[in-house]
Amino acid sequence: MWPFGRGRRRASKEWDSPETDPLNVAVQEVITQIPVDFGGGCPPKKAYAMAWLIRAERLRTSLDIGVYRGRSLMPQAVAHRDYTGGVAYGVDPYTKAAATQQDNAPIREKLDRFVATTDFEQLYADVLALSERLGLTAHCRLERKTSEEAAADFAARGMRFGLIHVDGNHDTRHVVRDVELYWPLLAREGFLVLDDISWASVKPAVDLAASRAQLVFSESLPAVTELDYAIFWSGRSPRKAQALRESLKRIRG
Repeated sequence: MWPFGRGRRRASKEWDSPETDPLNVAVQEVITQIPVDFGGGCPPKKAYAMAWLIRAERLRTSLDIGVYRGRSLMPQAVAHRDYTGGVAYGVDPYTKAAATQQDNAPIREKLDRFVATTDFEQLYADVLALSERLGLTAHCRLERKTSEEAAADFAARGMRFGLIHVDGNHDTRHVVRDVELYWPLLAREGFLVLDDISWASVKPAVDLAASRAQLVFSESLPAVTELDYAIFWSGRSPRKAQALRESLKRIRG
């Protein structure tokens, strides 16, 4: 029996269906309050998949690199609030310099315009206010730092994360560096989630993750559903990896 939150009395078999899962209901309630725009926006099904892993594996810490408006961070915090009692950490410097990207030539002009016209100070303030309004402040902590600065700080504090979502700057050198920096901070049998895996600039990071962990789930239909991510598991057991694949496929429908 789960010791925390609203879902603790629900039978586990009910959680196999997203429609009857109280966690999914709570996640959808949250993300409908967070807009999607050119700067990003975690799709509902991906948000649920990450929250589901937090609950299913009883993860006490998770990490979101590249918070933006919080559509991937807040669902993690919901899972911690309602089921694990843990904390979701968000890393984002909220600066134009950190958001500038060079490697995706087809949308380079749009990316430059987005960075030039975005008020990053207001974004940061909005995410803090959102966390408070949703009652998530005890389970959501924002680190306004670059991913490198935050990684050094987490390492110095001896922290490890059960799930790490990499969705920061998508230039190859940055996303590969994020995987390299945060791999040592991944807990034993932890989950590494990479966003926008169809991007050419992200593929080297996907290959790096695949060389270190087992792929347990992926979806790449960005033009149709905006789902474009992969979940890697750092455990060694082929049997558990297969069980994770089957469970994620089932709850994703």
